[in-house]
Amino acid sequence: MIRSDREVKDPVLIDAMLSQFSTMVLSLNGEDGHPYSVPMNFGYEMDDKNLRVYVHFTKRGKKVDLMHRDPRCTLQFHSFLDFPDSPYKRHRHDYRRMTAKGSMEILDPANRLEEFRHAHEVLMHCNAREMEPRHTSSVPNMYMGRIVCPLHQVRAKSEFPLNKPEDVPYRNLCQPAQPSFPAGKTNKLYPSDRQGIAGS
Repeated sequence: MIRSDREVKDPVLIDAMLSQFSTMVLSLNGEDGHPYSVPMNFGYEMDDKNLRVYVHFTKRGKKVDLMHRDPRCTLQFHSFLDFPDSPYKRHRHDYRRMTAKGSMEILDPANRLEEFRHAHEVLMHCNAREMEPRHTSSVPNMYMGRIVCPLHQVRAKSEFPLNKPEDVPYRNLCQPAQPSFPAGKTNKLYPSDRQGIAGS
């Protein structure tokens, strides 16, 4: 990384950044040699060694075929705030950016039900959604994916140095007050209710 002063290495700050991202881009190795990339919502949890990211998908499709061929993948998280008419410290924009490399593991509820349920609960928790009552007699008709990314394979960056978790949400430099949103809705420029599960 050329601008090392903008790199974010502290796992506490990485966790805080992840809590602000609403989606990510999952890139798999495509059959034609080009990356196959798709935006997805996600859940996550961290410990002192790994970032674990959870996604869900149907049991048939291109993603599943590619995952079986090669479980290696790259995750990209990004948000951007532009303020061209209100420069701040001679800057006209701010951003949060993160790239993680890991390996995908498919959790099939037919034979890994408890792992599947845990992954699903993390996904729902991180997206501030309530879990529906479980029907123990039925097996969900989908897969969960668990992507394990060693922390040394997680690279994060910000336009301005981040020193503490409170620095991570964007400051609105264009308007004095934060706009209100309908109940249950958030804007990526402001703190959200989304948060991961640390230390699991």
